[in-house]
Amino acid sequence: MANDDMKPCACGCGTLVAGTWARGHARRGRADPGPSLLTAEEIDGADDVIDLGEVPFIPDEGPPERSAPQPPVSGRSAEPPAAAESGEGPAHGRRGWARAPAAPRPSRSRGVRITASIRADITAKIAMPLEIGGQIWRARDPLCGGVFLQQRPDVAEALTDIVCESADLVAFFTGPGGAFMRYLNLGAALWPVAEVLAAHHVWHSVAIDPDGSVVETNAEQYAA
Repeated sequence: MANDDMKPCACGCGTLVAGTWARGHARRGRADPGPSLLTAEEIDGADDVIDLGEVPFIPDEGPPERSAPQPPVSGRSAEPPAAAESGEGPAHGRRGWARAPAAPRPSRSRGVRITASIRADITAKIAMPLEIGGQIWRARDPLCGGVFLQQRPDVAEALTDIVCESADLVAFFTGPGGAFMRYLNLGAALWPVAEVLAAHHVWHSVAIDPDGSVVETNAEQYAA
């Protein structure tokens, strides 16, 4: 059969056939012929055709070309290209991607809002051990201990000003863990030991007899 009698298959595959379909291609259906150009006679005889002149044909450029991968610089690992520049989707979806270290977050200072009640609570907790220590001091030394007790409110206020400058110290005195009260309880438990230690080795007001009993001595009252 001459090639002049052959024509492309109706499915659009391009196979030359003598009839309409190549073998097994009928189930594909006819290919979409797409827009067709009108002849001059069809244009002149149509009422609803608007002549737009010559329309330039823009060929399909196809997918963008990918640049060849650059060799890594000696001593440095190659960085994966940014997704916005390469057009290849997210960075973690590409082969050979490595997670970059996260930038450190800016540190934030822990600000504490000091209210009047918080300040009063801190002042009271500071004044309590000062008062106890001052009373014991005045019992041993009325002059120096008495002056300390007179200055105790001012000392407590000055120490409160220092504590309120530090968020850690404010949390120590007012935090939910009650750290200050735990240390205060520890000090109260150790206070009898410190008192006897001072009486025995500093004031020399007590001594131990050869039989092991504790007796008071005739040492003069401690004076600064």
